[in-house]
Amino acid sequence: MKQLLGSGRFWRQLVLERFHRLLALIIVIQLIQVFSDYWWEETYSIIYGMLAVTAVTELLFTRLLWVRLTVQFAAVVGMILWKMPIVWAGWPVSWKAGEQVSDFFSFHLAQFHPFFELSVGVLLAVHVLAWLGSRRIGAVAVIVLSITTMAIVDSFFPLELWRNIAWIVTAGLAWLVVLHLRQLQLRHPDSWEAMAERPLDIALPAVLVIAIVLVSGIIMPRAPILLEDPYTIWTEAQGREVPSFSGEGGVQRTNASGNSGSSLSGYSRDDRKIGGGFQFDYSPVMTVTTSQRSYWRGESKSVYTGKGWEDVKNPKLVKAQIGNEVSNYELDPPRAEGVETVKVVQTVKIERRDKLPVLFVAGSAAAVTALKSDNNAGLKWDSRDWELRWDKTSRVQTYSVVSEVAVLDEDALRNLDASAPSSLDLKPYLQLPDDLPQRVRDLAAEQTSGESNNYDRAKKLEQYLKQTYPYTNAPDLSRQSDRAGGDIVDAFLFEIQEGYCDYFSTSFVVMARSIGLPARWVKGYAAGYDQSAQERNRFGGPDMEPDPLGAGTYTVRNADAHSWAEVYFEGYGWIPFEPTSGFSVPQPRAAGAPEPIESSAPVDATPVEPEEVVAKSNWPLIAGIAAGALLLAAAAVFVVKSRRTRKVWNLLRHRGATPNQRVVRELERLLIFLHRQGLRRESHETIRETFGRWSRKFPSLNGEFEGAVKLFEQARYGHDQGDGRLLAEFNEVSEKIRKAL
Repeated sequence: MKQLLGSGRFWRQLVLERFHRLLALIIVIQLIQVFSDYWWEETYSIIYGMLAVTAVTELLFTRLLWVRLTVQFAAVVGMILWKMPIVWAGWPVSWKAGEQVSDFFSFHLAQFHPFFELSVGVLLAVHVLAWLGSRRIGAVAVIVLSITTMAIVDSFFPLELWRNIAWIVTAGLAWLVVLHLRQLQLRHPDSWEAMAERPLDIALPAVLVIAIVLVSGIIMPRAPILLEDPYTIWTEAQGREVPSFSGEGGVQRTNASGNSGSSLSGYSRDDRKIGGGFQFDYSPVMTVTTSQRSYWRGESKSVYTGKGWEDVKNPKLVKAQIGNEVSNYELDPPRAEGVETVKVVQTVKIERRDKLPVLFVAGSAAAVTALKSDNNAGLKWDSRDWELRWDKTSRVQTYSVVSEVAVLDEDALRNLDASAPSSLDLKPYLQLPDDLPQRVRDLAAEQTSGESNNYDRAKKLEQYLKQTYPYTNAPDLSRQSDRAGGDIVDAFLFEIQEGYCDYFSTSFVVMARSIGLPARWVKGYAAGYDQSAQERNRFGGPDMEPDPLGAGTYTVRNADAHSWAEVYFEGYGWIPFEPTSGFSVPQPRAAGAPEPIESSAPVDATPVEPEEVVAKSNWPLIAGIAAGALLLAAAAVFVVKSRRTRKVWNLLRHRGATPNQRVVRELERLLIFLHRQGLRRESHETIRETFGRWSRKFPSLNGEFEGAVKLFEQARYGHDQGDGRLLAEFNEVSEKIRKAL
C-alpha cells in the first residue's frame, strides 16, 4: 500500500480522474430534492440505491464506459424489482404471435413506470454533469447554474433548500480542488510527485476548509428577509397578490379555442370569477395540532355577482389581541346566552414561506395565545365576518388559537321563530343579482316545499345538492351555454351538472338566499389527514382506539383547500353547511344526535386569478427549470469549446491585423498564460533567453519552446506581412504548450 501511495498512481486515478464523478452525483442528489413533495418514498429508495451502485462503479473504473453503464442500468432494474411488487404474468404462448408479444411487454414494462424513466434520467444527469465538469470552465458553469437553479426554486417555491445549496457549494469547492490538483499534476509533474508522497498534507487542509463551509451552511439559522425581490415589490405596489407556484395562485388557463384548462389546487384570494377545473396539488401548507377535528376557516364572502364573490365594503376591523389565554374577540352579533359551545385549541405551523392574508382557525376565534410572524401588529379581527386578517399579507411561522364552536343542536334550531326580528342586518346576506335566472329560484322553492322551518329548508338544499350532482375536479364546461348570461349557479344546476366545492357551495348560498335564508360563502381548508389515525385504521388493536373528537396532528395540503356555506340563525349565529358531494363538515353535536357519515373522497381546492397563468402542477415547472439550467450549461460549454466559435471570434477580434502582427499578439497572450502557471519572465531577459530557461526546466517541451521563438522572430523581424501558414504553425505550437502546462 505504501508503494502504491508513494507512486502517486492511487491519487492520480482515484482522486484526479474519478472523484469529480462522485461530486457530480452529490450535486444531482441535491437537485432532485426539489421533488420531495411529488415523488413517492419508493422512488427515492430506488434512485438512491441506483446512485450507490453508480458511485461504486464510477470510482472503480476510469474507462470502460459501456461496462459502467450496463452495471448501472442493471442496478435500476434490480432496485425496481426489489422495492416494487412486480407481477409476473408468464411468457407468451407463442413468440410468433405479435399481439401476445406486445401484451407481454406492455404488461410488464408498465409496472416499471415511472420509476425506470426517473432513475435513468437521474443517472444520465450524473454523467452529463461529470462530462461537462471535466474541465475547469465546465465545472464552474455546472456549479454556478446548479446554485442558481436551487436559489430560484428556493425563492419562488415553498421549499427549504438552504442545506441543499450548502451541499452544492461544498461539492463545488471540492470539485475545483480536484481540477486544480489535476492541472498541477499535468503542468508540474516533478512538484506533483513530491506532493503525492505526502497526501495528507494536501487532503487535510482542503477537507478542513470544505467541512467548515458545509457545517456553517447547514447549522446557520435562516436570516430574516430584509429586502424583497423586485418582482414582489412591484406586484404588491400594484395592489395585487404575488402568485405562488405552490398552489395558491394556481390559475385557470385559457387556450386559443377559448376553453378553460386546469389550474393548481390551493387557497385563493381572488374569487371574482369561479369555475373551470383544477389539478390536485398535494404539497403541504401547514400542520395543525388540535383538540378537535375541524374545517380551518379563512374568509367569508357575501356579495354574489353571478360570476363569483366579492367582499362587503368597509369591514369592521379591530386590532387583534395576542397572548391572552381568555376569550377576548367579540362576535357581531353575539351568541345568545345558553347556546352551548366547545373550545377547540389549535397550534398551527406554516410549512410554506408564502405570505398569508388570514389566519386559519376552527370556527370563530376566541383568543390568539401565540403568534410568530413578521407583522404581529398588523393582525386585525373582523367580528362580523369572523376573520383574523392582516392589514398586509404577512409571512407566518407558527400560531396558537382558541376557538369557540357552537354545538349543533338540531331540535333547538328547528324550533326557532323565523319571523322574530334579527339583531343582524340581513340585507347583505340576502343579496342576489337582479338578473338571476328565475329557474334557480323555482328549483330552490321546489326542493324546500313542505318544510316548516329554516333549518330543515337548509338541510333539504344541502342534501339535494349532495345527492344530485357528482363531484369532479374537471367538469365538462362544453355543456355550458349562453342562455343564463354567464351565471355560474344556473350553469352548474342546469347545464354542467357536475363540479367541485366552489360550484356546490355557491349554488347552496344562492338557492338559500332565494328562499329567504341569510347565507354566506366561506373558504379555507378541510381538516387534512392525520397519519396516526391512518396507522390506527391500518393496524387496529385495543391500545389504538381513535379519539372520538378527532384530536391529533393534521397535515393540511394545497389539495385540502375547500369552500362551504354558513346560514345565520338568530341567537346561534352562523351554522356551517356542507353541500359538496362526498364531504361532511366536522361539527360538535348535541348529546344523542347521530353523527354524519364521513367520506373518504379526495378534498378539492379553489382555482384562482384568471388574469395570471402558471403551470398545471409544480413538478413539471421545477423540472423545466432544472432541465433548462443543464441545457444552458451544456450550450455554454459547447460554445466555448467549439472551434468554429473560436474561429469566428478570432476573425472579429483580429480584423485588420496582418498575420505577422497576429503572431506577435498570440505570443503576448501565451506569455500571460505562462505567467499564470508560475512561469515568470525576468525584465532583463529577451524572448529567446526566457524560452531557453523554460526549455531547460521542461525538457519534454524543448522543441515547442524553440519552435515558438523561431516563428515569433520570423514574424517580428520579417520585412513582409507574412501569411496564414506562419500564424497556423505558431498557434499549433502554442496550443501544445498550453495543453502540456
